[in-house]
Amino acid sequence: EILPFHILQTELLLSNTNATSNVYDAKKLPNQQDAIFMYSTMTKEIICMMEDDNLHENMIDFCRSQYANNRHVLNLIDEFDRDYALYSPITWYTRDGFLYKMLNKALRINDIKPLVLLHNYIRHLHQQLIELQQQSIQKEPLILYRGQQMPIIEFEKIKNNIGGLLSISNFLSTTAIVDVAGIFAGHPLDDQTISCILFQIYIDPTVNTFPVANIERYSYFGEDQNPLLMFGGLLIQIGEYEKGEYFYLIGLTMESEPSRLVTIWNQLGIIYSHLNQIDEAQKCYVELLQIKQKYLDKDDPALATIYNNIGTIYHNQGNSQLALEHFQRALSIHLANPESNYEYIAAEYCNIAAIFIDQGNLQEAFQCQQRSLDINRKYLPSNHPYLAQSYYALAMSLYALGRYDEMFEYMQKALSIDKQSLPPNHPQTQFHEENMKAVVQRMFERIAAGSIIIDDS
Repeated sequence: EILPFHILQTELLLSNTNATSNVYDAKKLPNQQDAIFMYSTMTKEIICMMEDDNLHENMIDFCRSQYANNRHVLNLIDEFDRDYALYSPITWYTRDGFLYKMLNKALRINDIKPLVLLHNYIRHLHQQLIELQQQSIQKEPLILYRGQQMPIIEFEKIKNNIGGLLSISNFLSTTAIVDVAGIFAGHPLDDQTISCILFQIYIDPTVNTFPVANIERYSYFGEDQNPLLMFGGLLIQIGEYEKGEYFYLIGLTMESEPSRLVTIWNQLGIIYSHLNQIDEAQKCYVELLQIKQKYLDKDDPALATIYNNIGTIYHNQGNSQLALEHFQRALSIHLANPESNYEYIAAEYCNIAAIFIDQGNLQEAFQCQQRSLDINRKYLPSNHPYLAQSYYALAMSLYALGRYDEMFEYMQKALSIDKQSLPPNHPQTQFHEENMKAVVQRMFERIAAGSIIIDDS
């Protein structure tokens, strides 16, 4: 099973913006919040791929339905409908109107219906940001600022998570002018539950993969040096913070393509696998591997995870040779990394042994199971349930080789550990007992049929 990435989730309820953020603690490993980040990222990808310029009328109808009782906004929507093609998506976004509020609210709560109805505009805005970024000749690192206010309880989660990640699911406005950001951060209020925050965001344009564009030329307000960041799947690493006279300054660093993101995307392949959509899972992992190979060292342990999962899929599809190649690549990466956990290496030997059994290479399978058992015996307590599994796996290899005396010896060791370390009637114990009975029955049948000769000498 792939170790999950993340995390502690918390929603930042912003007093002066509709942006949303989540704090990810890299030290904790629940699965639930992985799905939240992945869902946001998948939503972004799907929305940006949808192409249907004929749904403009549906988008306008939806906007009108949201402001049916607000004549001022309805007039703005009429203008948006009539003059949509006359102005750029950025111009419409920066105008002090209904659009950015409605859009970022939908992104904040992952409300699919408005996102689908607004998808043409989202796609056009996203494309314009990409085009502006591609036109940019920016090579030096960028320092951007964002001021906002947030509940103290949420700020405490950030303070206590230095080195963790902050995820952004929406379009994010920033500025290169610290004084401008300070205005949005505000001053301490009488309300003791609110903190004034100034984020300082460091971006290296040589490795950044998210559109960051200076929108001054297209802003509705003209002189507006507010770069706009793409929504969905944006991770920023939380750095140190300082307390100033009016607000806290928090350092953030834009994540490029770190190896830990591999685990998040890996979850999508796991979901497809659990749904038995093997072909979709394979596409996900293969594409993921191709992308990550551009950013990670060839011996990065994160790649071993992908190789292993692709190998599992090939095994389920009956393609033993490709499965073997991918398991062996995963194993070689783990062996090249001293910090790799022993359990990954032991598990990889078991996977390779399973392929050798499928191919009829029984001696090679036995050797792999023996290596796996040796590793587990070295690192695990003598009565650990995982060690029982290793003994059982080796017993099955011995059975296939016809070495029945040794097979029974290792089966007995497995059952002995089960009974010492597991509760009564544990599924693992029952499985080993039932399989031992089945093996004995099968041997009696083969003896009766003459395929096993008992040496009475």
